[in-house]
Amino acid sequence: MASITKQDIITIIGAGMGGKGLAAQLGINGFRLRIQDIDDAQVAGMRAAGGLHVEGRDVTFAPVEMATTDLAAAVKDAAVLIVSTYGTDHPVLARQLAPLLEDGQTIVLCQGHFGGALLFRAELDRQGCKAQVDIAEMDSYPYMLHVKTPDSVIMTTIKTKWNLVAMPASRSAAVLERVGIAFPNMVTAPNLLHTGFVDLGAIFHVAGMVTNVSRVENDESYNFYTANMVPTVCDLIAKLDAERVAVAAAYGAKIMNVREWLALTYTLANPTLQEDMQEMGRTHFRYAPAPKSLSHRYLVQDVACGLVPIACLGPLAGVPTPACDTVIRFASLLTGRDFYAEGRNLHALGLEGKSVAEIVATVTG
Repeated sequence: MASITKQDIITIIGAGMGGKGLAAQLGINGFRLRIQDIDDAQVAGMRAAGGLHVEGRDVTFAPVEMATTDLAAAVKDAAVLIVSTYGTDHPVLARQLAPLLEDGQTIVLCQGHFGGALLFRAELDRQGCKAQVDIAEMDSYPYMLHVKTPDSVIMTTIKTKWNLVAMPASRSAAVLERVGIAFPNMVTAPNLLHTGFVDLGAIFHVAGMVTNVSRVENDESYNFYTANMVPTVCDLIAKLDAERVAVAAAYGAKIMNVREWLALTYTLANPTLQEDMQEMGRTHFRYAPAPKSLSHRYLVQDVACGLVPIACLGPLAGVPTPACDTVIRFASLLTGRDFYAEGRNLHALGLEGKSVAEIVATVTG
């Protein structure tokens, strides 16, 4: 599959902080861009300005050819569709895209959370989508940034490395060849388990939310990492992380633990996890807005799409997940929701009734 060129159209679906960051970085790098969101307030500023004003990079303006709420117009003739919506929105978006997709298009979920590409592909199939498209997911979001106004952002860190996997995984190399020019630090991973189990943000975010409810629901501004990452919270992160690594290993996925991941991704190498998290808050995430509600994606999305799959896959492979189970149940009690039922459980992922070996075969393709 030939690489895209800077004359090909990239459409970004979702114009929140993630979508604006993608538009800023890809725009200043010279790619032709469209951006779409269901909320016109997210795209109106870019439409009026013709793009995004950018701080923190040598180039200060990222042109955007189309900023719209019209999904069909945004998708038409685009070479690549980058999905930057909440993971909880993936099934709905797949249903909306099914009749609009064209042969040869590439869909990249940025990010997939756990099994996003698997879920997306299954939903397109259920809708009878006939277009021949590639679907892939990233294991994490590549940029750190701050949205100043609807048409301006401050860009800070670019991660040193992140992974991409297609569904089926046999298409990963072709997809990377297709879109890699836009994401130079991205590499392929063996299968969707390697991207799904590397969603560290879910663990950081959920641990920081359920242990700091009073701060979340207080009107005062705060830095999520420097304020919340005290020793006990970091101990909880370590316990959740140990379960994540153990469950992944049971499915043949050898992944980095949290300290190794922080060292590779953010070059953090302090004596303790707490010091790493504090430094991350002071530097890479110094502009990141902190959650002010328990309905924030740091809790709702990351429990449903991050912790629930670990807690469901663990027992099937004989790996207990008491920390994940406790946090999921507590998050459900706090919010009045049943995250086990609404999250990416085995049924939602299309893995119910399969053995460990069958699941590995399914995600590898």
